[in-house]
Amino acid sequence: MQRLFLSIGAMKAGTTWLYSLLESHPQIQFTPEKEIHFLAANYIKPAFLSDAHRQKRATTRLNNINQLRPERQEKIRRWYQEQYLNQVPSLEWYKNLFEAPSKRHLWNTDFSNLSALIDADGWTRLHAELKAEIRAIYILREPCERLWSQFKFSRKITHDLDELALIGQTKTFLSSRQVEQHSHYCRNLDAVRSGLGGDQVKVMFFDDIANRPEHFLASIEVFLDIASKNHSTNPNLHRAINTTTANTPPLSFRKLCAPIVEREVQGLRERDINIPSVWMSDL
Repeated sequence: MQRLFLSIGAMKAGTTWLYSLLESHPQIQFTPEKEIHFLAANYIKPAFLSDAHRQKRATTRLNNINQLRPERQEKIRRWYQEQYLNQVPSLEWYKNLFEAPSKRHLWNTDFSNLSALIDADGWTRLHAELKAEIRAIYILREPCERLWSQFKFSRKITHDLDELALIGQTKTFLSSRQVEQHSHYCRNLDAVRSGLGGDQVKVMFFDDIANRPEHFLASIEVFLDIASKNHSTNPNLHRAINTTTANTPPLSFRKLCAPIVEREVQGLRERDINIPSVWMSDL
């Protein structure tokens, strides 16, 4: 492996949309498994990539490839059987998940929001052990809106909660370790910058996916120093993201999130990162 391009999150900040646009770029190579989670498992906690997790991911993927061409189906099945499931995860296992570099595939690519939780020492070790050029993007979303999206997803909420139930569930949600970790944009950003180098990490904003999707994609191509691709015919380019009323956090939820929003806005300002103006509308 010579070059590795990472999208490290944040959670619920458009990485699935980005994957759907970049997977057809001739100079970017994904594996059949979008979220490998090896880096988090190797540099944080092995449980992130247990045998049971790998088997579940493989089963889910292989049950949803019937619409693909037969030769593509066979290639994916072979990859899962011979590479993804065949060995105990290690750095060599990880590198072997990707095809050998070619003129077409200049960047091996791995998207996982768990990678955002790696500390500075973990990023330093990865850089030293992988012996490859590594560039990473960190997509930030207005903290309260991101938390609301994560809250609904994690709680499988499909209907409005009464006020007391919403407040109670929100307090429990915000106190969980996973939520606390993913909400610390500045801490996570400092860690990856420390381990990889500031020039190798690009901060991006979820807002630009909806407002300027082609500019968003073009800026990644410039960051990776790859050819510009015409994405205008991709049906996902202008797919609606976070436009419905249901995606607007209720006032009681927003009030409980306010300390997190204030902390991150202040921290990003201190790091000279220009924040979208809509982030400050409720401060």
